[in-house]
Parts: sequence; structure tokens; C-alpha cells
Amino acid sequence: MKINITKDKAQFIVNEDARKVVCIIDHTSHLFLHYAEKNLKIQPDCDNLWGGNGSRLYPKLKMPNKFVGIASCNPEDEFSIETGKLIAFTRAKDKIQNSFFKRANLYINTIDGWLNQAMDSINNYGKKLEINTERRHKKIASLIGEPEEK
Repeated sequence: MKINITKDKAQFIVNEDARKVVCIIDHTSHLFLHYAEKNLKIQPDCDNLWGGNGSRLYPKLKMPNKFVGIASCNPEDEFSIETGKLIAFTRAKDKIQNSFFKRANLYINTIDGWLNQAMDSINNYGKKLEINTERRHKKIASLIGEPEEK
């Protein structure tokens, strides 16, 4: 999985006096949702998985809309704007990756929970069918006068 965020999409603030570079990457709230739509082939308006507009899951899958990375230069080191930009950008991008994978884990755990509920429901239905089948056989046997099995 690759989140395509380049430095040209980032905003940098340089404070040479404070020897700091700040990187701001915004418009990131739909990164996971777009990834899920494109790669998992699931549309966010699909009522079965996402719950539609009233879903409790959909808003939780949205990421923050802004990530900030800060590079501070050690007083003993030479201050470099380009190095500061690279460090700040990498830190902001790492925060984006962490947020993305937090949403991916939430999504997977939610789907896993739904699958477990579906399996439990199917298994319970199967148990009921088995019990009902036994009852039907006993009823038929009693109607035709066969002795009950012990």
C-alpha cells in the first residue's frame, strides 16, 4: 500500500531564528476512504458494509484533515532549510501513515466482527434446523405408528 503524498503537496514554514521547520499536509481526511473504495472495491455508501449515511463506522474511518511535522535543529548543528524540510515532511508523513493504519485496523476488526456475527447466526440456524429435523422425524414416526428410537 502506498499513500502518494509528495513534498509539493505540503506547506512549509521556516523560522531560521528558532532553527525550526514546520511541515503541514492538509486535505487528508478521506485518504483511507478513497483507498478502501479503490482497492477494496467497497463504496462508502454501501448500506451493507458501511451503514450508509447514518453509519457509526464511516465517520471513524475519516482521518484528521491536517498533519504537522516539526524539525528542530540542534544548536550545535548547522541549520539547513532543505534538511529541515525533509525531516519535517517525513515526520508529518509518518503521522499520516500511522493514522491510515489505525483506520485500516478498525475497518478490518469491524468487518471481522460482522463476519463472526454472521457465522454465529448461520450456526444457530443450523442447530435449530437439526433440532427441528429430529422433532419432525419423531412426529412422523408417531403418526405412522413406528416405535421411537432410544
